Amino acid sequence: MGNRINGDFLISIDIGTTAAKVGLVNVDGTQTVTVLSSEYKYGILHPKSLWAESYPEDWWTTVYDLIIKLFQQTNVSPSQVVGIGLCNTCPSLIALDNRGNALRPAILYMDQRSVEQAKRLIKKVGLQTFAEIAGNRIAPGAFSITSMLWIKEKEPEVYEKVYKFVHANGYIALKLTGETGIDPTNASFTGIFDLKRARWSNELIEKTGLDGEKLPKIFWSYEKVGEVNENVSKILGVEKGVPVAMGCADSAASALGCGIIKPGRVFETTGTSTVVAVLSSTPKFDTRILNRCYVMEGLWLHMGAMSTTGASLKWFKDNLCEIEVQLSQTGDGNVYKILDELAAKAPPGSDGLIFFPYMSGERSPIWDPNARGVFFGLTLSHTKAHMIRSILEGVAYGLRNNLEIIESLGVKVGEVRAAGAAAKSSLWRQIKADVLGKKIAVSSVKDATMIGCAILAGYASKRYNDIISTADKFYLLTEDVNIPNDSANNVYKKYYMIFKKGYKRFKSMYKEIASVS
Repeated sequence: MGNRINGDFLISIDIGTTAAKVGLVNVDGTQTVTVLSSEYKYGILHPKSLWAESYPEDWWTTVYDLIIKLFQQTNVSPSQVVGIGLCNTCPSLIALDNRGNALRPAILYMDQRSVEQAKRLIKKVGLQTFAEIAGNRIAPGAFSITSMLWIKEKEPEVYEKVYKFVHANGYIALKLTGETGIDPTNASFTGIFDLKRARWSNELIEKTGLDGEKLPKIFWSYEKVGEVNENVSKILGVEKGVPVAMGCADSAASALGCGIIKPGRVFETTGTSTVVAVLSSTPKFDTRILNRCYVMEGLWLHMGAMSTTGASLKWFKDNLCEIEVQLSQTGDGNVYKILDELAAKAPPGSDGLIFFPYMSGERSPIWDPNARGVFFGLTLSHTKAHMIRSILEGVAYGLRNNLEIIESLGVKVGEVRAAGAAAKSSLWRQIKADVLGKKIAVSSVKDATMIGCAILAGYASKRYNDIISTADKFYLLTEDVNIPNDSANNVYKKYYMIFKKGYKRFKSMYKEIASVS
């Protein structure tokens, strides 16, 4: 190990859908030192078709293992840490008892078990009331009120013991500090939060029949939820009393890390899921997409959110790419690089093969819990390369579908800032640029969520006094910009029209297959 790195550091913790990520960030803004990630031991659980759960304890053991490794692999001492920031996949609903234990596995955003609860809520409360107060529609899993009510109805003995319903950042905060809460970016996706006033809606709590006592205290993302407690200090070496920021949903952290701090700026992030969003200072909510409070007062994110984009590619890799996985193990271990090289062999449009990335229902803009993944147009001349490329293209078509709605709100989009794991793939960025007909810009820092969390941690620990100027300083735009190719764009326009028509044609069949499976 070399010489100790001087200075103060912030720890960023990102509870993703399939993996956790932690990073060390210099307070002085000289970027991340190291980012480590690890998949959860038990991953996503699917006890029944279209259910999606995860063990919160699995998140926590993964996080503290990563933090210990972080100090082992860098020249930073735990005593140099002055703040911790959190972000999480959202919703990720945890039912906590009064001792801080999870009463059951967390229910994730892609979970479709609460279709009946969603239907009843829409009848009972009305879409218009939800739109006016919560700023969104109601959809199973995507808004955690449906999962809360499912627990109330199907697991009354669990519901009875619930002290607080939280999302993943509230759970990790509790483990670090003994205190819990929720922030407005996460609360926005409960379905019972007043989006304009940034507080719980008593009207919606009453109308939905939820016990309001079971909802946590709201902290702004940059506020201190608590301080590192004695127990955690002993395990991790981080000093007792270090402030922990409440943090935010992962897409909001990505936005902050991408320098999305001025209304009209647009970013997209693709990991397990894909989000494209624009920042707004006007709370005008279009329920074809998702709307949430941002990390600061008076700002909102209008978001197109797809559920299983990167997850579709991972599914293909896990089930149909045994050879490529083995090949990667003899090299640098990056199987996705090999998949990219394969996909690059197929032409734009994949010779007429179109993939619909709806592997666990879909959120915006189709809002269909019955939707399924489809390879459409398969012929005997198609190869594995075509199939991989068509997955990358199908995600880009869905992205364009959502971006068109954002543009219909009067936003002029010339450039989209990219973040997330997929931003590391130059091919996928180029496909997105060609399908959207927009420049895709990527920061020199690919881990935008790490920067976003660090900015919030720095503010909570009084190291930064202005979130906006700090975010601008951290975001370094490089020359790494993908320019749309006109001839590819012309090809994609034709296939995109088929993609849009395709869902309409499949819709009734999706319903039929859901009724028999």
